[in-house]
Amino acid sequence: MATLDRRLDKDGKYVYRVRVRLKGYPTQTATFLTLKEARQWAQVTEGAVREGRYFPSTEAKHHTVRDMLARYWREALPRKRASTQ
Repeated sequence: MATLDRRLDKDGKYVYRVRVRLKGYPTQTATFLTLKEARQWAQVTEGAVREGRYFPSTEAKHHTVRDMLARYWREALPRKRASTQ
């Protein structure tokens, strides 16, 4: 759900801050000079989040700690000196 707030900036002008908050997704915020732009951005962003287009899947989501350790053992450990103890 989008929330619009009218705020007074340091120059004495009003600006509009938009927050789009949907359960399971990080909050998205933006600031606009006009209410029309703010409402348009809120509508587009909220729709994109709901459709899964706004947050591209990151590479990190596809890997586990097990994958990281396997890569470390495969690539990093062979280059290290063996322990003498």
